[in-house]
Amino acid sequence: MTAGTHLAGAALTASLLRGLGVEVGLLEGLALAWGSVMPDIDTTTSGPGKFVRPLSSFLERRFGHRTLTHSLPFLLALALLLLPLREASPGAYWAFLAGYLSHLLLDTLNVNGVPLLWPWRVQFFFFPSREWRIRYASPQEATLALFLALSGFALWPLSGRGFASTFRHLVGTPEVAVLDYLDWRDRWEVWADVKGFNRETQEPVEGRFLVVEALGREGVLVEDELGRTLAVSRDGQVVAYRVRMVRGRPQALKEWRLDLSGRLLADLLQALPRSARRVWITGEARPATAPPPLVPPVGTYPRVEASENPPRLRFHAARPEDLAPLAGLYLQAGSAVVRAAFAPGEEAALELPALPALPTLHPLVFSLPSLSGLLVKPGDRVEEGEPIARRVEEGPLQDLEDQAQAKAEEAARLEGELSRAEERCRAEREALRGELARLRDEVGRLRYLVAQGAEAPLRLAEGEARLEEAEARLTRLALDCAGEKARLEEAIREARLAQARLLRRRERAAEAQLVRSPVSGRVVEVKVRDLRPGEVVVEVVIAE
Repeated sequence: MTAGTHLAGAALTASLLRGLGVEVGLLEGLALAWGSVMPDIDTTTSGPGKFVRPLSSFLERRFGHRTLTHSLPFLLALALLLLPLREASPGAYWAFLAGYLSHLLLDTLNVNGVPLLWPWRVQFFFFPSREWRIRYASPQEATLALFLALSGFALWPLSGRGFASTFRHLVGTPEVAVLDYLDWRDRWEVWADVKGFNRETQEPVEGRFLVVEALGREGVLVEDELGRTLAVSRDGQVVAYRVRMVRGRPQALKEWRLDLSGRLLADLLQALPRSARRVWITGEARPATAPPPLVPPVGTYPRVEASENPPRLRFHAARPEDLAPLAGLYLQAGSAVVRAAFAPGEEAALELPALPALPTLHPLVFSLPSLSGLLVKPGDRVEEGEPIARRVEEGPLQDLEDQAQAKAEEAARLEGELSRAEERCRAEREALRGELARLRDEVGRLRYLVAQGAEAPLRLAEGEARLEEAEARLTRLALDCAGEKARLEEAIREARLAQARLLRRRERAAEAQLVRSPVSGRVVEVKVRDLRPGEVVVEVVIAE
């Protein structure tokens, strides 16, 4: 075959390599072209032979044309010799070998064939019949060269996506399109041209959407310009008539698998790389407390699913902003896969902060008449001595409170009696004092009259006797009032003391019904250990 035919074969080989995923640039093209004509270095009449005439002259004299350099063993030896080139430029290395092999295959179409296993001198032919073989520089070879060149140029545009991807693009089904996404996502952003309708809202869906994640082999998750997520598949949320993948900007996709046990969700959010274009989190976790309900907009796919009983979180390619409302949740167990897309060369690492020392757990087991007496729940912070439960027994407490109230009422009644007695004594004392003043005036007058001889001494004696009797009555009144006051005050004091004793007994009884935390810490678990008639055995675990 002529050099032109081999170069035409190199053009077709370039398109085939490109369609199979080998990047064919200028360097690879030159290596491919040189490899496609290099086997003819064993003759001085060929272009490569003229270029290195001393070597071609030696090979032609020593081995002859289409012998050593047209064999597979020589190609293998050449591949081993050029291994350093593979380290420097893998694409150029494989392109050169592919071009060299294309030369050998095209020469099997020749009349004389090729000794592919030289020095075993057996000629290999593509066509068994000599009539079908192509003569050197014949019109048939020119036709073959034209066919090869046109085929190469025709396949070149299709090879840019890869032949498999081009086929999938033509088919346009979700199951086929997801293969393109899986092939491309590590190197490029992937967009999906979707045509279908939303099963929930019955609205048509058509346009180009950013692909977020594959849904197994059945479809993909996509994101529209408003950040809403849609599940696209043949029977999914968006029923797709056609899905075709399109490559976007180059990117570097990194992936981390993380254990979230014993962490706050905020630890994960703070550790996410800030230089990433986009970050997606997929996984599952069991929080210590029930998460708040999350309701996605109608017609969209939930990136975060939360359940309360038992507490559970599921992430489906969730973004950091989707998880921000849950940042304060403590995760008892869970794991996640974090994928981050970076601009090429700007990749960053992701490291979760070191966990603090494991807390000391203090399990408390006690019985309650019912769960209504439980005063804490998982996640609550408690201080040492703070009540965490109360045995609800109101009967004894109410009896003591009623007795204390009765004593308080008795003391109030006695205080009223004391007030009235003091008022009565004061009134009687004032009356007697008035009478004493009158009697003293009368006795004084009688003494004057007796001294003047105007009155009989007997009248004076009678007046003095009445005065002494009034003074005696005042003294008795003072003693009686003091005794009554002392009696009432003693009764009041006893009533108040009895009330105070009853209140202290009630406080002690109420205190006996309380279960207090022995340490300061956080309640991490509350569970029922046993159920008995009229009694519930509860275990509360506090992490110090």
